[in-house]
Amino acid sequence: MSDDNTSEQSPLPGWRISAVAAIACVSIAGMSFGLGLPLLAFNLEFMTGSGTIIALNALMGALSTILAAPFAPAILARVPTRPFLVFSLLYTALSFVAYKLVPSVPFWMFMRFTSGITIAILFVASETWIIQLAPAKIRGRVLGIYSIALASGFGMGGLIVALLGVRGWAPFLAGSAICLAAIVPLLLPGPNLHIPEKARSGLKDIFHIATKAPRLMMAALAFGAIETAAMHFAPIWAFRAGYAETQAQLLVAAGAIGVVLLQLPIGWLGDKYNRYRLMLICAFSGILAPALMYAASLTHSPTIYLVFFLYVGLVEGIYILALALIGERFHKSDMTAASAALITMYGIGSLSSPVLVGPLMDLINPHGALVGLLIVGLIYPVTALLRRQG
Repeated sequence: MSDDNTSEQSPLPGWRISAVAAIACVSIAGMSFGLGLPLLAFNLEFMTGSGTIIALNALMGALSTILAAPFAPAILARVPTRPFLVFSLLYTALSFVAYKLVPSVPFWMFMRFTSGITIAILFVASETWIIQLAPAKIRGRVLGIYSIALASGFGMGGLIVALLGVRGWAPFLAGSAICLAAIVPLLLPGPNLHIPEKARSGLKDIFHIATKAPRLMMAALAFGAIETAAMHFAPIWAFRAGYAETQAQLLVAAGAIGVVLLQLPIGWLGDKYNRYRLMLICAFSGILAPALMYAASLTHSPTIYLVFFLYVGLVEGIYILALALIGERFHKSDMTAASAALITMYGIGSLSSPVLVGPLMDLINPHGALVGLLIVGLIYPVTALLRRQG
């Protein structure tokens, strides 16, 4: 199959019901994710005062994604999908309680890794479901709605952290309850996920798919690198730079609100204009934002929230546009593997950036984090300009 090959079919009957179910489940799961990132990062900061330890915890989540995503198509083709996703959410709910019960860095690493495996498969399933079902002419807008729902959950998670704080049992129990709530859409009647019986799986097949769209894969890698570094380290950087704890936590909410408000316009523009060009425009925010954040921090200016709002919102657009292009360029039989390849590259990006940003924040305290964010922001603009075909 060539890059330009497109396989489009008439929308399946009841596709909206399935799309709503997938979007609802993943948006609630996103709420636990939005709560969990700053919750774990801040508690590790209190426990160790080490950006490197925070980076190692982030690495566990990224490593689990890299290991799980390539095999997600085969798993989803061979086990009942809904029960598996229910199990993954139950396990993640348990992990929130376990974090609080056992405040041990090695144990937290283990729980982050194991829960990350199940959540990675959940995201492969939900994204594949939506890409397969959405009609081509409105796919960008449907994915924009998906992103808004996911980001709304993510933003609510950040707001819950700001409301409950990061100390005590309350935020951990909230994370567990949110995961349990995400199970509800999976229990409702409706069409199941469609995964081809011979879905491609494994690193070899994922690599085969990835080589057909290298620019899309680099876009996912860049997005994973920026999102992971920004959401783990920007609030800690702000805290170390002199912002109050609550002010630093609200930075996560500002970024998530940026995603909520910007993704539908980005998806709409992606349906009308060149998506590759739009991805490049969005990627330049990863270069400008760290410098603007530094400038705002010198006077503790509230404009830092506006900068982070635009930063995260525009960077999120890179991934949403890449998802739309995946749906446009791959056959239905390859869609699951293509989505898994995209998430694998996201995981590789998530694995690489903490290694850079965490130690830099300790070495040049705290502004080394911004230096690291600037470096990872260069990934997609540089590779896209060097390679215009993909």
